[in-house]
Amino acid sequence: MPAGRHDHRASIQTRQVTEDAGGNAVESWVTIESRWASLQDAGGSELYRAKKIDATIDAVIMLREQYAGLSPEDRIEIDGRTFHIKAVLGGSDRTAKRGQTVHTKEVL
Repeated sequence: MPAGRHDHRASIQTRQVTEDAGGNAVESWVTIESRWASLQDAGGSELYRAKKIDATIDAVIMLREQYAGLSPEDRIEIDGRTFHIKAVLGGSDRTAKRGQTVHTKEVL
């Protein structure tokens, strides 16, 4: 894959749950890997719900190299923007050198 198109550094993050001193579950996100990626906004929507506007942006992230095990349980952060994974494409061994396409949603 040409390196020029992948001009963003993408941090792949996974959810981690720990306990605080009081025994309460504390959820945080931990960066487990970084990849070069391209980012393309693919549309967006606004929804008026509960007296507020919920805005989302759909985006397609192309990872230059695949990350085995990437799933909708993870998320990707690029340039301070956080993207929740909707679908991961290109996970077969035959396409391993071609990168990975990830369909995401950013909630604003």
